[in-house]
Amino acid sequence: MDVGKFDPFDRMTFTYDKCFLCGDDLNAENTSEEHVYPKWLQNKFNLWNQRLDLLNKTTIKYKDLKIPCCKKCNGKMSALFEKPIERAVEQGYDEFVKLDKDKIFLWLNKLSYGMLFKELSLSINRAHPENGTICDEEYLSQRKMQYTFLQSILSEKIEFSGKPYSMLLFKIKPDEHKYWAFDNPFTQTFFIRMNDIGIVTHLMDNAYNENFFYEHPDMLELLNKPLHPIQFAEICAKFQYKVSLFIRTPSYILSFNEDKKPQFIFSQQMGGIGYTDWSQKDYAKVLAFFLEAWGVNFDDIYQEPDLVMSFLRNEDGTFKEISENQLKGE
Repeated sequence: MDVGKFDPFDRMTFTYDKCFLCGDDLNAENTSEEHVYPKWLQNKFNLWNQRLDLLNKTTIKYKDLKIPCCKKCNGKMSALFEKPIERAVEQGYDEFVKLDKDKIFLWLNKLSYGMLFKELSLSINRAHPENGTICDEEYLSQRKMQYTFLQSILSEKIEFSGKPYSMLLFKIKPDEHKYWAFDNPFTQTFFIRMNDIGIVTHLMDNAYNENFFYEHPDMLELLNKPLHPIQFAEICAKFQYKVSLFIRTPSYILSFNEDKKPQFIFSQQMGGIGYTDWSQKDYAKVLAFFLEAWGVNFDDIYQEPDLVMSFLRNEDGTFKEISENQLKGE
């Protein structure tokens, strides 16, 4: 269980006979059932038989998203973030925002990395397994730092110096759709809504995108507003598109103790210009994707030369109050 003892990227050891986190050999005595999306989440939002989209455009049921894990690591993850997050989600936004964001980050990081690990074992074309897996080893190897963040689960002595991530928490008005999530492994963004809790995050940008958000008063206002779910979806679209323009490369310094175990992960701050130019038309395409659940398409959103519909702001820039009746056209 020593942190640093096992590095799956050293020999590309992503097999189901070893714990995905510590690398211990699995047997009948130490194996546990580790769902990428935890059982409490699946129970609370009735996700067991619902399906997620995979990178090869196929789908898989939440209940089938399992990765190899030993009982010790399962117990550590449960104590460190699963139980605290489960309790906070049950109590709602006002309690959730009191959580240590590092724990939320590790939880989301585990979900994201777990999905990639699972896709390494699934055929890109089930009719032709010889064509390889959805996520190949070369692609997963690019996520080595993401795994290093997860290693902090194994030792409470590892500390983060600086934030390796961006995270924004929003309060969402309740509606009949209580759960939604979107994970983009290419841009390393993760969005999730659980009842009245909305989370927007970048898993590896050293807080650059979060700091950019904080620099704009009109965006800061949204952190203090109860949002309609379609407004939260618009924020996710803005964040996702902005991240797609992100041109900075985050870097990290790892400090090791005398036993050659990671002790500090230092996230270096990034300055200077961080984005390429914004295109309203390209943004409208991203927004259309995020608003698809409400039946809003690109033609509804975009008007030449550069006008994009907004559910967040009125024409005078003030915050737009939205009711369900308005969305239904009543």
